[in-house]
Amino acid sequence: MSNSATVLTTNTRLNALTSKISKVIRDNTKIITLPAKNYPPWWNLSCHNFQKLKILFRKRALRLISESDWMKHKKYAAKLRFHIKKASRNYWDKICNITKNLRMFYSMLNRIYSHTNQEINTVNLILHNNHYISNPVQQSNLFADFFSANSVKHEPIPLDYCEDSNSHLNIPIHLQEVRQAIQKTRNSTPGADGITANWFKRLSNTDLTCITSFFQEVFTTSYIPEEWKHSIIVPIPKPNKDKTKINSYRPIALTSVFSKVFERILIQRITHHLLTEKKITPSVNGFLPLRDNQLAVYKIHTAISEAHSHKKYFIGISLDIKSAYDTVYIDGLIFKCLQLGITGNITKILHNFLQNRTLQVRWRHSLSGTKPVQKGLPQGSVVSLILFVCFLSDFSETLDEGVEYSIFADIFIFCAHTSLDHISKKLQNTMKNVYKWCNYWKLNISPEKCSIADLSKKKLPSIPRITYAGFPLPWKQTIKYLGINFSKINQNGIILKNIRSKALRKINALKSIAYKN
Repeated sequence: MSNSATVLTTNTRLNALTSKISKVIRDNTKIITLPAKNYPPWWNLSCHNFQKLKILFRKRALRLISESDWMKHKKYAAKLRFHIKKASRNYWDKICNITKNLRMFYSMLNRIYSHTNQEINTVNLILHNNHYISNPVQQSNLFADFFSANSVKHEPIPLDYCEDSNSHLNIPIHLQEVRQAIQKTRNSTPGADGITANWFKRLSNTDLTCITSFFQEVFTTSYIPEEWKHSIIVPIPKPNKDKTKINSYRPIALTSVFSKVFERILIQRITHHLLTEKKITPSVNGFLPLRDNQLAVYKIHTAISEAHSHKKYFIGISLDIKSAYDTVYIDGLIFKCLQLGITGNITKILHNFLQNRTLQVRWRHSLSGTKPVQKGLPQGSVVSLILFVCFLSDFSETLDEGVEYSIFADIFIFCAHTSLDHISKKLQNTMKNVYKWCNYWKLNISPEKCSIADLSKKKLPSIPRITYAGFPLPWKQTIKYLGINFSKINQNGIILKNIRSKALRKINALKSIAYKN
């Protein structure tokens, strides 16, 4: 009874706090919406207003043949030129200042060179059951049904959280932890409450102390407020896909910044535990300090080079997990966290955070109905990345002796030996184990999207038949892993050609920024 009262108090406090903050932000924020037209990026409200006045007095001067109106037209035309010149120069200075922050600069370059000219008019129609839907509300509900379609609730697993208040994972939250979490939170689009990361970064020490005490209350009660488990989904079209098909859109989730700050506190503790206790094998890369994609690519490249120098066969397999994040078995994930030593209140919080989530879709200024999500890691959540690493932590148990692997969201399995039959048997046994492992943990691998390739210098006497769930894996000339194409012939040349192509696209992006041909 007392626990229920505490939960109710926490929920009431959060609702009152977020409502008050949201109201203050709305009352003190001026929102300006320009007309939906393809204006230059430096176009601002002054340019827009002077352009309207210029056109207005020109029409009046031509209609009334008025000298005063014509003079006003010339006056506003001159002001328009002045503001256009000023706005474009300020924009260019701002772009140049971005180069001081390499992270922002390369992020901007990647957005530019990967941009495709999309026909925005076609998104007004969505094809469903051989009929075109044009109503925005119906379209948003279709998106909501599609993005929550994989939410199938599984039988729960009995879990023992092993309460351990003395563990370093469950110590009280300190003010310094909150400060670090706020500084690491990006200034991205806020969730439904409208509270931005900038608001947190401008809080005084007194306000931060209040936020810390509130986070500690959430941590102690293991109660996750409903607002933190709600996501606003914005569908973004995939490049070179049919915009009328609902599966041609990628869900971008907007979640509460309150939740993101709290999640970063949990991430810091979990990451420190996994690294200090050496719970994650070196073959698992990504989302961990000093384990970036370059290290994963270097490991594969080194293994191939060693096989070449020892004149061994080298067979690599790339596995594609279908909707990996959306199909994670929640109870299975929490069970694995307990096996990794993540116990106590922090595990209970993670379990509550992943259960009974909801989503809405924002589409063409319309908001869909609320849909439940019972499965998978939440999109847009900062804690999802490290939890996915935990979920794949025991994948090494599927490998036969002599078979190695590398994980960075995608899974790359490889084996090198002087005997091709030996490699074939080892890889086939591994594929059988992977199939059993995926069935047990409720994951699906698409054999048609997987690939297998010979990356050795030696010529294969025959093509081995490696199957997954009875389906043969397709053989390819090259195999792609983390954006790098590994090939049997002239491997370094293929990699350099791919890097050169990306570099040229970035150079062209720089030219477009500088307004040069």
